[in-house]
Amino acid sequence: MTVLVGTEFGEYRSKVFRYYEQKKYREALAVAREASKNFPDYDAKTSFWIACLENRLGNHDEAIQSLQRATKRGVWWPPGTLQDSDLDSIRNRPEFRAVEDDCRRLQQQAPKIGKRELMVRVPTGYSDRENWPALVVFHARGGERPELSAEEWLPVVSTGTILAAPWSSQVVGSDVRCWDDWELSERDVKWAFDELGSKYRLNLDKVVLGGFSQGGALSIYSVLKRLVPCRGFVAVAPSDWVRLEEKRATERKELSEPFASFVKASDCRGLRGAIIIGDKDPFFPKIEQLYALMVERGLDGELVVEPGLGHQYPDGFEGKLNRAADFVLGDAKKATR
Repeated sequence: MTVLVGTEFGEYRSKVFRYYEQKKYREALAVAREASKNFPDYDAKTSFWIACLENRLGNHDEAIQSLQRATKRGVWWPPGTLQDSDLDSIRNRPEFRAVEDDCRRLQQQAPKIGKRELMVRVPTGYSDRENWPALVVFHARGGERPELSAEEWLPVVSTGTILAAPWSSQVVGSDVRCWDDWELSERDVKWAFDELGSKYRLNLDKVVLGGFSQGGALSIYSVLKRLVPCRGFVAVAPSDWVRLEEKRATERKELSEPFASFVKASDCRGLRGAIIIGDKDPFFPKIEQLYALMVERGLDGELVVEPGLGHQYPDGFEGKLNRAADFVLGDAKKATR
């Protein structure tokens, strides 16, 4: 098992995004360059930040050169990433189209399956003399390494809960993964649970699965299919699919048919689940349908709707996560370890 150590990269990322939101692009660029120097393993991330920020500053040639240098080092990004609006002003330049061609070529050459990884964080005072609650969290499509993708979930450790965050084996970019293949995802979920259980003492009555976006959908899928022993799920802004749909959520009125069929065929009795989602999330109308189907099939559920929120984590997520986990655990929360 690969247990990832903590890094300071998340702090750099937060600074870059904070400056970006404040439109302080020059300051954000300085932080991105420092992160590039200090964290070479995050080359795909930092070189892309630098390109976007250079372009925002009007340095179009420098933006393209950042992308070109990265592709020469073997870095590539999926097509959706290169559609970022920060790059709109250079999108039609021949050099940018050449970068897109390089990325397609590198993607074709890259292995489709990568090494599984698992980040584990344990509470202060952890001891293998007793069994512990655990939250296993799945990343979104295009998920970064677990120390980044699970950042919002880290406070749960302070409640005396083990946090485990697997990184899918399915490669979708130089440093990002997805859960598109159901069969591979099932194997990854089981592998992560087996690895976690082999190293740490778990209270199987207090195991919860969670995730964001596609990872939220995977948490629902895994619980309903009873892939691993667990109490239920906490899904945040879940998509209504695990396998990628041809049309985006905004282009569909109906719930994903494969996922709907799976839920209709599931026995949800004895399972508990909480969904946290914004009413401005493009998946919201579909998730309402999905939730109703699960309740109809016997789920003891809770749907928390955040007014005005899009496809993102809500403010005050730590408290909302704790309340959702308490709901899922129910009477088990009151029991001793």
